[in-house]
Amino acid sequence: MKTGWLIRPLSSLVLAGIFLLAFRFPGALGGWLEPTMALLFPLLLLDGLFKGRHAFWTWVSLLAGLVLLYLWVPQTLASKGGLPFGLALLGTGLLSLWEATGLWLVAVGSRWAFRRSGALAAASVAALILIAWETWGFHVYPWTWGAAFGSLPWTARAAAFLSASGLSALAWGSGAWAAAALARGGSPRRALAGPGLVIGLFVLAGGAWYLLPRDPVRILDVAVIQPNFPAGQRWVGMESEMWRRSEALLKTQGWPRSGRSTLLLWPESSVMGRDDRQPSVHLTTEATSRGVAWLFGTEGGLYNLVRGEVAGHASFVFAKVEPMPFGERMPGPEAFRKWMDRQMGFVSQEAGALTQGCAFVVPTPEGDVRIHPLICSEALMPERTRRGLALGQADLLTNHTNDGWFDRSIATDLHAAQIRLRATELGVPLLRATLSGKSGVFRENGSFELWGAPLSEGAYAVELQWRAVHTPARSAWLLPFLVSALLAGCILLGWKALPGKPDEP
Repeated sequence: MKTGWLIRPLSSLVLAGIFLLAFRFPGALGGWLEPTMALLFPLLLLDGLFKGRHAFWTWVSLLAGLVLLYLWVPQTLASKGGLPFGLALLGTGLLSLWEATGLWLVAVGSRWAFRRSGALAAASVAALILIAWETWGFHVYPWTWGAAFGSLPWTARAAAFLSASGLSALAWGSGAWAAAALARGGSPRRALAGPGLVIGLFVLAGGAWYLLPRDPVRILDVAVIQPNFPAGQRWVGMESEMWRRSEALLKTQGWPRSGRSTLLLWPESSVMGRDDRQPSVHLTTEATSRGVAWLFGTEGGLYNLVRGEVAGHASFVFAKVEPMPFGERMPGPEAFRKWMDRQMGFVSQEAGALTQGCAFVVPTPEGDVRIHPLICSEALMPERTRRGLALGQADLLTNHTNDGWFDRSIATDLHAAQIRLRATELGVPLLRATLSGKSGVFRENGSFELWGAPLSEGAYAVELQWRAVHTPARSAWLLPFLVSALLAGCILLGWKALPGKPDEP
Protein backbone atom coordinates (compact mmCIF):
# COMPACT_ATOMS: atom_id res chain seq x y z
CA MET A 1 0.00 0.00 0.00
CA LYS A 2 2.81 2.40 0.86
CA THR A 3 4.50 1.73 -2.46
CA GLY A 4 1.22 2.38 -4.28
CA TRP A 5 0.77 5.75 -2.62
CA LEU A 6 4.31 6.68 -3.67
CA ILE A 7 3.89 5.52 -7.27
CA ARG A 8 0.63 7.36 -7.85
CA PRO A 9 1.94 10.87 -7.00
CA LEU A 10 5.13 10.20 -8.98
CA SER A 11 3.21 9.01 -12.03
CA SER A 12 1.00 12.10 -11.76
CA LEU A 13 4.09 14.31 -11.80
CA VAL A 14 5.44 12.48 -14.87
CA LEU A 15 2.13 13.03 -16.66
CA ALA A 16 2.17 16.69 -15.62
CA GLY A 17 5.62 17.03 -17.16
CA ILE A 18 4.38 15.53 -20.45
CA PHE A 19 1.43 17.95 -20.33
CA LEU A 20 3.85 20.86 -19.97
CA LEU A 21 6.04 19.68 -22.85
CA ALA A 22 3.04 19.75 -25.19
CA PHE A 23 2.92 23.53 -24.76
CA ARG A 24 6.56 24.57 -24.45
CA PHE A 25 6.38 26.81 -27.49
CA PRO A 26 8.37 27.36 -29.65
CA GLY A 27 9.17 23.76 -28.87
CA ALA A 28 12.16 21.58 -29.50
CA LEU A 29 13.31 18.71 -31.71
CA GLY A 30 12.59 20.68 -34.86
CA GLY A 31 8.98 21.26 -33.81
CA TRP A 32 8.22 17.57 -33.17
CA LEU A 33 8.09 17.77 -29.38
CA GLU A 34 4.75 19.53 -29.02
CA PRO A 35 2.59 17.37 -31.32
CA THR A 36 4.23 14.18 -30.02
CA MET A 37 3.46 15.08 -26.41
CA ALA A 38 -0.04 16.28 -27.36
CA LEU A 39 -0.79 12.79 -28.73
CA LEU A 40 1.02 10.92 -25.95
CA PHE A 41 -0.51 12.67 -22.93
CA PRO A 42 -4.20 11.69 -23.47
CA LEU A 43 -3.16 8.11 -24.22
CA LEU A 44 -1.15 7.73 -21.00
CA LEU A 45 -3.68 9.61 -18.86
CA LEU A 46 -6.63 7.53 -20.10
CA ASP A 47 -4.66 4.27 -20.08
CA GLY A 48 -4.21 4.52 -16.31
CA LEU A 49 -7.82 5.58 -15.79
CA PHE A 50 -9.24 2.75 -17.91
CA LYS A 51 -7.07 0.21 -16.10
CA GLY A 52 -8.46 1.14 -12.70
CA ARG A 53 -6.42 4.13 -11.60
CA HIS A 54 -8.59 6.24 -9.31
CA ALA A 55 -10.16 9.26 -11.03
CA PHE A 56 -8.72 11.48 -8.28
CA TRP A 57 -5.19 10.87 -9.56
CA THR A 58 -6.29 11.70 -13.09
CA TRP A 59 -7.53 15.03 -11.79
CA VAL A 60 -4.27 15.56 -9.86
CA SER A 61 -2.24 14.94 -13.05
CA LEU A 62 -4.23 17.53 -14.96
CA LEU A 63 -4.09 20.04 -12.13
CA ALA A 64 -0.32 19.61 -11.73
CA GLY A 65 0.21 20.07 -15.47
CA LEU A 66 -1.74 23.30 -15.49
CA VAL A 67 0.02 24.60 -12.38
CA LEU A 68 3.37 24.01 -14.10
CA LEU A 69 2.08 25.80 -17.18
CA TYR A 70 0.80 28.74 -15.10
CA LEU A 71 3.85 29.20 -12.85
CA TRP A 72 4.26 32.70 -14.27
CA VAL A 73 0.73 33.83 -13.33
CA PRO A 74 1.08 34.65 -9.58
CA GLN A 75 4.03 36.99 -10.06
CA THR A 76 2.30 38.68 -12.99
CA LEU A 77 -0.92 39.18 -11.02
CA ALA A 78 1.04 40.55 -8.07
CA SER A 79 3.39 42.88 -9.96
CA LYS A 80 1.09 44.05 -12.76
CA GLY A 81 -2.35 43.57 -11.25
CA GLY A 82 -1.55 45.08 -7.86
CA LEU A 83 -2.80 42.02 -5.95
CA PRO A 84 -1.21 40.75 -2.72
CA PHE A 85 0.91 37.72 -3.58
CA GLY A 86 -1.27 35.43 -1.48
CA LEU A 87 -4.37 36.51 -3.36
CA ALA A 88 -2.49 36.09 -6.65
CA LEU A 89 -1.65 32.52 -5.64
CA LEU A 90 -5.30 31.90 -4.81
CA GLY A 91 -6.39 33.24 -8.19
CA THR A 92 -3.90 31.01 -9.99
CA GLY A 93 -5.08 28.02 -8.01
CA LEU A 94 -8.71 28.68 -8.86
CA LEU A 95 -7.85 29.13 -12.54
CA SER A 96 -5.94 25.83 -12.58
CA LEU A 97 -8.71 24.01 -10.70
CA TRP A 98 -11.33 25.21 -13.16
CA GLU A 99 -9.40 24.26 -16.29
CA ALA A 100 -8.29 20.91 -14.82
CA THR A 101 -11.88 20.01 -13.95
CA GLY A 102 -12.98 20.59 -17.54
CA LEU A 103 -10.39 18.18 -18.90
CA TRP A 104 -11.15 15.76 -16.06
CA LEU A 105 -14.76 15.60 -17.25
CA VAL A 106 -13.48 14.65 -20.69
CA ALA A 107 -11.47 11.80 -19.14
CA VAL A 108 -14.19 10.40 -16.86
CA GLY A 109 -16.81 10.73 -19.58
CA SER A 110 -14.59 8.72 -21.89
CA ARG A 111 -14.09 6.05 -19.18
CA TRP A 112 -17.85 5.76 -18.71
CA ALA A 113 -18.33 5.22 -22.45
CA PHE A 114 -15.48 2.70 -22.53
CA ARG A 115 -17.07 0.60 -19.79
CA ARG A 116 -20.46 0.63 -21.52
CA SER A 117 -19.57 0.32 -25.19
CA GLY A 118 -15.84 -0.08 -25.80
CA ALA A 119 -13.04 1.73 -27.60
CA LEU A 120 -14.98 3.52 -30.33
CA ALA A 121 -17.48 4.94 -27.84
CA ALA A 122 -14.65 6.07 -25.56
CA ALA A 123 -12.99 7.88 -28.45
CA SER A 124 -16.25 9.51 -29.60
CA VAL A 125 -17.23 10.73 -26.14
CA ALA A 126 -13.75 12.10 -25.41
CA ALA A 127 -13.76 14.01 -28.70
CA LEU A 128 -17.29 15.34 -28.21
CA ILE A 129 -16.84 16.57 -24.63
CA LEU A 130 -13.51 18.15 -25.47
CA ILE A 131 -14.93 20.13 -28.40
CA ALA A 132 -17.87 21.23 -26.23
CA TRP A 133 -15.55 22.29 -23.39
CA GLU A 134 -13.18 24.22 -25.63
CA THR A 135 -15.98 25.93 -27.59
CA TRP A 136 -18.69 26.66 -25.03
CA GLY A 137 -17.04 26.22 -21.65
CA PHE A 138 -16.18 29.37 -19.71
CA HIS A 139 -12.45 30.16 -19.91
CA VAL A 140 -10.59 33.06 -18.34
CA TYR A 141 -7.94 32.71 -21.03
CA PRO A 142 -9.23 30.64 -23.98
CA TRP A 143 -7.04 27.88 -25.37
CA THR A 144 -7.21 24.73 -27.48
CA TRP A 145 -5.34 21.47 -27.12
CA GLY A 146 -4.96 21.35 -30.90
CA ALA A 147 -2.71 24.42 -30.85
CA ALA A 148 0.23 22.06 -30.17
CA PHE A 149 -0.05 20.84 -33.78
CA GLY A 150 0.82 24.30 -35.07
CA SER A 151 4.53 23.73 -34.44
CA LEU A 152 4.98 21.84 -37.73
CA PRO A 153 3.66 23.23 -41.04
CA TRP A 154 2.37 19.85 -42.26
CA THR A 155 0.38 19.22 -39.08
CA ALA A 156 -0.76 22.85 -38.89
CA ARG A 157 -2.29 22.61 -42.36
CA ALA A 158 -4.75 19.98 -41.09
CA ALA A 159 -6.46 22.84 -39.21
CA ALA A 160 -7.61 24.13 -42.60
CA PHE A 161 -9.99 21.15 -42.73
CA LEU A 162 -10.82 20.49 -39.06
CA SER A 163 -10.02 23.71 -37.13
CA ALA A 164 -7.97 23.75 -33.94
CA SER A 165 -10.82 22.21 -31.97
CA GLY A 166 -11.09 19.39 -34.49
CA LEU A 167 -7.40 18.67 -33.95
CA SER A 168 -8.01 18.68 -30.18
CA ALA A 169 -10.75 16.09 -30.67
CA LEU A 170 -8.46 13.96 -32.84
CA ALA A 171 -5.73 13.92 -30.18
CA TRP A 172 -8.02 12.91 -27.32
CA GLY A 173 -10.11 10.57 -29.44
CA SER A 174 -7.04 8.67 -30.64
CA GLY A 175 -5.68 8.55 -27.08
CA ALA A 176 -8.96 7.12 -25.81
CA TRP A 177 -9.02 4.49 -28.57
CA ALA A 178 -5.48 3.35 -27.82
CA ALA A 179 -6.03 3.35 -24.05
CA ALA A 180 -9.21 1.31 -24.42
CA ALA A 181 -7.50 -1.24 -26.65
CA LEU A 182 -4.65 -1.63 -24.15
CA ALA A 183 -7.04 -1.90 -21.20
CA ARG A 184 -8.92 -4.71 -22.97
CA GLY A 185 -5.66 -6.58 -23.58
CA GLY A 186 -5.63 -5.86 -27.30
CA SER A 187 -2.54 -6.17 -29.43
CA PRO A 188 -0.18 -3.17 -29.75
CA ARG A 189 -1.11 -3.07 -33.44
CA ARG A 190 -4.77 -2.52 -32.59
CA ALA A 191 -3.92 0.02 -29.91
CA LEU A 192 -1.82 2.05 -32.33
CA ALA A 193 -4.57 2.10 -34.95
CA GLY A 194 -6.06 5.30 -33.49
CA PRO A 195 -2.84 7.36 -33.36
CA GLY A 196 -1.84 5.86 -36.71
CA LEU A 197 -5.10 7.05 -38.26
CA VAL A 198 -4.51 10.55 -36.87
CA ILE A 199 -1.01 10.71 -38.37
CA GLY A 200 -2.42 9.46 -41.66
CA LEU A 201 -5.06 12.20 -41.59
CA PHE A 202 -2.36 14.80 -40.99
CA VAL A 203 -0.43 13.54 -44.03
CA LEU A 204 -3.57 13.39 -46.18
CA ALA A 205 -4.71 16.87 -45.13
CA GLY A 206 -1.24 18.29 -45.68
CA GLY A 207 -1.37 17.09 -49.27
CA ALA A 208 -5.01 18.08 -49.87
CA TRP A 209 -4.20 21.60 -48.69
CA TYR A 210 -2.36 22.24 -51.96
CA LEU A 211 -5.55 21.49 -53.90
CA LEU A 212 -7.69 24.12 -52.16
CA PRO A 213 -8.80 27.14 -54.25
CA ARG A 214 -6.74 30.31 -53.91
CA ASP A 215 -7.11 34.01 -54.59
CA PRO A 216 -4.65 35.97 -56.75
CA VAL A 217 -1.31 37.00 -55.26
CA ARG A 218 -1.37 39.91 -52.82
CA ILE A 219 1.69 41.94 -51.84
CA LEU A 220 2.27 44.36 -48.97
CA ASP A 221 5.30 45.94 -47.36
CA VAL A 222 4.66 45.61 -43.63
CA ALA A 223 6.40 47.60 -40.88
CA VAL A 224 5.87 46.61 -37.23
CA ILE A 225 6.93 48.74 -34.27
CA GLN A 226 7.46 47.04 -30.91
CA PRO A 227 8.13 49.88 -28.45
CA ASN A 228 8.44 48.06 -25.10
CA PHE A 229 6.38 50.73 -23.37
CA PRO A 230 5.45 49.98 -19.72
CA ALA A 231 2.22 48.00 -19.64
CA GLY A 232 -0.88 50.02 -18.85
CA GLN A 233 0.90 53.37 -18.42
CA ARG A 234 -0.41 56.53 -20.09
CA TRP A 235 2.01 59.34 -20.81
CA VAL A 236 2.20 62.39 -23.05
CA GLY A 237 4.14 61.84 -26.25
CA MET A 238 3.35 58.15 -26.89
CA GLU A 239 2.23 58.83 -30.46
CA SER A 240 5.16 61.10 -31.33
CA GLU A 241 7.63 58.53 -29.96
CA MET A 242 5.99 55.81 -32.04
CA TRP A 243 6.25 58.01 -35.14
CA ARG A 244 9.92 58.67 -34.43
CA ARG A 245 10.63 54.95 -34.42
CA SER A 246 8.39 54.33 -37.43
CA GLU A 247 10.07 56.99 -39.54
CA ALA A 248 13.50 55.57 -38.73
CA LEU A 249 12.42 52.10 -39.93
CA LEU A 250 10.70 53.45 -43.05
CA LYS A 251 13.77 55.49 -43.94
CA THR A 252 16.05 52.48 -43.50
CA GLN A 253 13.83 50.35 -45.76
CA GLY A 254 13.26 53.08 -48.32
CA TRP A 255 9.51 52.73 -47.86
CA PRO A 256 6.99 53.53 -49.17
CA ARG A 257 8.29 52.56 -52.59
CA SER A 258 6.87 52.80 -56.08
CA GLY A 259 4.40 50.07 -56.98
CA ARG A 260 4.00 48.86 -53.38
CA SER A 261 1.69 49.79 -50.55
CA THR A 262 3.06 49.99 -47.01
CA LEU A 263 1.15 48.86 -43.93
CA LEU A 264 2.38 50.27 -40.62
CA LEU A 265 1.30 48.29 -37.54
CA TRP A 266 1.43 49.48 -33.96
CA PRO A 267 0.43 47.18 -31.08
CA GLU A 268 -2.37 47.35 -28.55
CA SER A 269 -1.94 50.26 -26.11
CA SER A 270 0.62 52.02 -28.31
CA VAL A 271 -1.38 55.24 -27.88
CA MET A 272 -3.25 55.78 -24.59
CA GLY A 273 -4.88 58.52 -22.58
CA ARG A 274 -7.26 59.92 -25.17
CA ASP A 275 -10.53 59.05 -26.91
CA ASP A 276 -9.83 58.06 -30.52
CA ARG A 277 -13.40 57.25 -31.52
CA GLN A 278 -14.10 60.60 -33.13
CA PRO A 279 -13.03 61.98 -36.54
CA SER A 280 -9.56 63.53 -36.47
CA VAL A 281 -7.90 65.54 -39.21
CA HIS A 282 -4.61 65.16 -37.35
CA LEU A 283 -4.63 61.36 -37.47
CA THR A 284 -5.66 61.25 -41.11
CA THR A 285 -2.90 63.69 -42.01
CA GLU A 286 -0.24 61.70 -40.14
CA ALA A 287 -0.83 58.64 -42.33
CA THR A 288 -1.43 60.52 -45.57
CA SER A 289 1.68 62.69 -45.28
CA ARG A 290 3.86 59.60 -44.91
CA GLY A 291 2.13 57.60 -47.66
CA VAL A 292 1.35 54.62 -45.43
CA ALA A 293 -1.70 52.69 -44.25
CA TRP A 294 -1.57 52.99 -40.48
CA LEU A 295 -3.32 50.56 -38.10
CA PHE A 296 -2.71 51.08 -34.38
CA GLY A 297 -3.97 50.15 -30.93
CA THR A 298 -5.57 52.92 -28.88
CA GLU A 299 -8.58 53.52 -26.63
CA GLY A 300 -11.82 55.43 -26.42
CA GLY A 301 -13.63 55.80 -23.12
CA LEU A 302 -14.16 52.25 -21.85
CA TYR A 303 -13.41 50.77 -25.26
CA ASN A 304 -10.22 48.97 -26.28
CA LEU A 305 -9.77 50.08 -29.90
CA VAL A 306 -7.78 49.75 -33.05
CA ARG A 307 -7.90 52.61 -35.52
CA GLY A 308 -6.85 52.67 -39.14
CA GLU A 309 -5.95 55.61 -41.38
CA VAL A 310 -5.10 55.62 -45.07
CA ALA A 311 -5.43 58.24 -47.81
CA GLY A 312 -8.70 58.24 -49.69
CA HIS A 313 -10.69 56.22 -47.15
CA ALA A 314 -12.74 57.06 -44.07
CA SER A 315 -11.15 56.37 -40.70
CA PHE A 316 -11.56 52.79 -39.48
CA VAL A 317 -12.45 52.42 -35.79
CA PHE A 318 -13.01 48.97 -34.28
CA ALA A 319 -13.55 48.01 -30.63
CA LYS A 320 -12.58 44.76 -28.96
CA VAL A 321 -15.53 42.40 -29.22
CA GLU A 322 -14.59 39.96 -26.44
CA PRO A 323 -13.04 41.70 -23.42
CA MET A 324 -11.08 39.21 -21.33
CA PRO A 325 -13.00 38.03 -18.21
CA PHE A 326 -11.69 39.54 -14.95
CA GLY A 327 -8.72 41.19 -16.68
CA GLU A 328 -10.82 43.60 -18.74
CA ARG A 329 -14.45 42.93 -17.92
CA MET A 330 -16.39 41.21 -15.16
CA PRO A 331 -18.25 38.22 -16.63
CA GLY A 332 -21.96 37.64 -16.33
CA PRO A 333 -25.21 39.55 -16.92
CA GLU A 334 -25.06 43.35 -16.88
CA ALA A 335 -26.71 43.76 -13.44
CA PHE A 336 -24.31 41.24 -11.85
CA ARG A 337 -21.33 42.77 -13.64
CA LYS A 338 -22.10 46.27 -12.39
CA TRP A 339 -22.61 44.97 -8.85
CA MET A 340 -19.27 43.18 -8.98
CA ASP A 341 -17.61 46.32 -10.34
CA ARG A 342 -18.88 48.30 -7.36
CA GLN A 343 -17.80 45.66 -4.87
CA MET A 344 -14.28 45.33 -6.25
CA GLY A 345 -13.66 48.90 -7.38
CA PHE A 346 -13.25 47.65 -10.94
CA VAL A 347 -14.43 49.33 -14.16
CA SER A 348 -15.43 46.88 -16.85
CA GLN A 349 -14.60 47.65 -20.44
CA GLU A 350 -17.39 47.90 -22.97
CA ALA A 351 -17.64 45.29 -25.68
CA GLY A 352 -17.65 46.22 -29.36
CA ALA A 353 -19.69 44.48 -32.04
CA LEU A 354 -18.90 42.45 -35.13
CA THR A 355 -20.65 44.04 -38.09
CA GLN A 356 -20.68 43.61 -41.84
CA GLY A 357 -17.58 45.12 -43.40
CA CYS A 358 -15.45 45.13 -40.21
CA ALA A 359 -12.16 45.43 -42.09
CA PHE A 360 -9.53 48.11 -42.65
CA VAL A 361 -9.17 48.63 -46.40
CA VAL A 362 -5.68 49.20 -47.82
CA PRO A 363 -5.47 50.18 -51.52
CA THR A 364 -2.71 48.35 -53.41
CA PRO A 365 -1.76 48.16 -57.12
CA GLU A 366 -3.22 44.62 -57.20
CA GLY A 367 -6.52 45.80 -55.65
CA ASP A 368 -7.80 46.53 -52.15
CA VAL A 369 -6.52 44.40 -49.27
CA ARG A 370 -9.06 44.02 -46.47
CA ILE A 371 -7.60 43.55 -42.98
CA HIS A 372 -9.55 42.29 -39.97
CA PRO A 373 -7.89 43.14 -36.62
CA LEU A 374 -7.95 40.99 -33.49
CA ILE A 375 -7.18 42.72 -30.22
CA CYS A 376 -4.97 40.61 -27.95
CA SER A 377 -6.87 37.60 -26.53
CA GLU A 378 -9.48 37.66 -29.33
CA ALA A 379 -6.99 35.81 -31.56
CA LEU A 380 -7.23 32.85 -29.17
CA MET A 381 -10.86 32.29 -30.18
CA PRO A 382 -11.33 30.29 -33.41
CA GLU A 383 -15.03 31.07 -33.85
CA ARG A 384 -14.61 34.78 -33.02
CA THR A 385 -11.83 35.00 -35.60
CA ARG A 386 -13.78 33.07 -38.22
CA ARG A 387 -16.81 35.33 -37.86
CA GLY A 388 -14.69 38.46 -38.08
CA LEU A 389 -12.93 37.28 -41.23
CA ALA A 390 -16.26 36.38 -42.87
CA LEU A 391 -18.06 39.61 -41.96
CA GLY A 392 -15.08 41.72 -42.98
CA GLN A 393 -14.52 39.68 -46.17
CA ALA A 394 -10.90 39.99 -45.14
CA ASP A 395 -7.71 38.97 -46.94
CA LEU A 396 -5.42 39.35 -43.91
CA LEU A 397 -5.53 39.20 -40.10
CA THR A 398 -3.65 41.34 -37.60
CA ASN A 399 -3.23 40.79 -33.86
CA HIS A 400 -2.50 43.85 -31.71
CA THR A 401 -1.25 42.68 -28.33
CA ASN A 402 -0.08 44.24 -25.08
CA ASP A 403 2.03 41.44 -23.63
CA GLY A 404 4.01 43.73 -21.36
CA TRP A 405 1.84 42.33 -18.54
CA PHE A 406 3.69 39.03 -18.86
CA ASP A 407 7.13 40.37 -17.88
CA ARG A 408 9.84 37.95 -19.12
CA SER A 409 7.75 34.83 -18.61
CA ILE A 410 6.88 32.18 -21.18
CA ALA A 411 3.38 33.67 -21.46
CA THR A 412 4.12 35.69 -24.60
CA ASP A 413 5.24 32.46 -26.31
CA LEU A 414 2.20 30.58 -25.03
CA HIS A 415 -0.04 33.29 -26.44
CA ALA A 416 1.73 33.06 -29.81
CA ALA A 417 1.40 29.26 -29.80
CA GLN A 418 -2.34 29.45 -29.19
CA ILE A 419 -3.03 31.93 -32.02
CA ARG A 420 -0.82 30.47 -34.76
CA LEU A 421 -3.46 28.09 -36.14
CA ARG A 422 -5.78 31.00 -36.98
CA ALA A 423 -3.65 31.52 -40.11
CA THR A 424 -3.94 27.96 -41.43
CA GLU A 425 -7.56 27.58 -40.33
CA LEU A 426 -8.66 30.56 -42.38
CA GLY A 427 -6.02 30.49 -45.10
CA VAL A 428 -4.63 34.00 -44.61
CA PRO A 429 -1.50 35.35 -42.88
CA LEU A 430 -1.75 36.65 -39.32
CA LEU A 431 0.53 39.59 -38.47
CA ARG A 432 1.32 39.94 -34.78
CA ALA A 433 2.28 43.35 -33.36
CA THR A 434 3.15 43.29 -29.65
CA LEU A 435 3.93 46.06 -27.21
CA SER A 436 7.00 44.32 -25.78
CA GLY A 437 7.78 41.09 -27.71
CA LYS A 438 7.44 38.84 -29.60
CA SER A 439 6.06 40.29 -32.80
CA GLY A 440 5.98 38.19 -35.97
CA VAL A 441 4.02 36.65 -38.79
CA PHE A 442 2.11 33.37 -39.03
CA ARG A 443 1.63 32.32 -42.63
CA GLU A 444 -1.27 30.55 -44.27
CA ASN A 445 0.91 27.50 -45.06
CA GLY A 446 1.71 26.83 -41.37
CA SER A 447 5.17 28.38 -41.26
CA PHE A 448 5.91 31.29 -38.96
CA GLU A 449 8.59 33.63 -37.69
CA LEU A 450 8.81 35.59 -34.45
CA TRP A 451 11.19 38.43 -33.70
CA GLY A 452 12.76 39.79 -30.55
CA ALA A 453 12.35 38.64 -26.97
CA PRO A 454 10.02 39.44 -24.04
CA LEU A 455 10.42 43.00 -22.76
CA SER A 456 12.41 44.15 -25.78
CA GLU A 457 11.94 46.92 -28.29
CA GLY A 458 12.30 46.53 -32.01
CA ALA A 459 11.29 47.70 -35.46
CA TYR A 460 10.67 45.00 -38.04
CA ALA A 461 9.99 44.93 -41.75
CA VAL A 462 8.63 42.10 -43.88
CA GLU A 463 7.78 41.96 -47.58
CA LEU A 464 4.56 39.97 -47.35
CA GLN A 465 3.38 38.02 -50.37
CA TRP A 466 0.51 35.53 -50.16
CA ARG A 467 -2.49 33.94 -51.80
CA ALA A 468 -5.54 33.60 -49.58
CA VAL A 469 -6.64 29.96 -49.35
CA HIS A 470 -10.36 29.12 -49.20
CA THR A 471 -10.35 26.51 -46.45
CA PRO A 472 -13.20 24.30 -45.18
CA ALA A 473 -12.56 25.74 -41.71
CA ARG A 474 -13.91 29.07 -42.95
CA SER A 475 -17.38 27.55 -43.07
CA ALA A 476 -19.81 28.29 -40.27
CA TRP A 477 -21.07 24.72 -40.73
CA LEU A 478 -17.83 22.95 -39.84
CA LEU A 479 -18.21 23.06 -36.05
CA PRO A 480 -21.92 22.04 -36.09
CA PHE A 481 -21.01 19.20 -38.46
CA LEU A 482 -18.23 17.90 -36.20
CA VAL A 483 -20.41 18.11 -33.09
CA SER A 484 -23.41 16.52 -34.85
CA ALA A 485 -21.33 13.67 -36.25
CA LEU A 486 -19.76 12.90 -32.87
CA LEU A 487 -23.10 13.20 -31.08
CA ALA A 488 -24.78 10.88 -33.59
CA GLY A 489 -21.95 8.38 -33.16
CA CYS A 490 -22.27 8.49 -29.37
CA ILE A 491 -26.04 7.98 -29.53
CA LEU A 492 -25.74 5.09 -31.97
CA LEU A 493 -23.05 3.34 -29.95
CA GLY A 494 -25.01 3.92 -26.74
CA TRP A 495 -28.18 2.46 -28.30
CA LYS A 496 -26.35 -0.65 -29.42
CA ALA A 497 -25.02 -1.09 -25.88
CA LEU A 498 -28.47 -1.13 -24.27
CA PRO A 499 -29.50 -4.41 -22.65
CA GLY A 500 -31.04 -6.78 -25.17
CA LYS A 501 -29.48 -5.03 -28.17
CA PRO A 502 -27.29 -7.28 -30.31
CA ASP A 503 -23.65 -6.36 -30.77
CA GLU A 504 -23.77 -7.32 -34.44
CA PRO A 505 -26.48 -6.48 -36.97
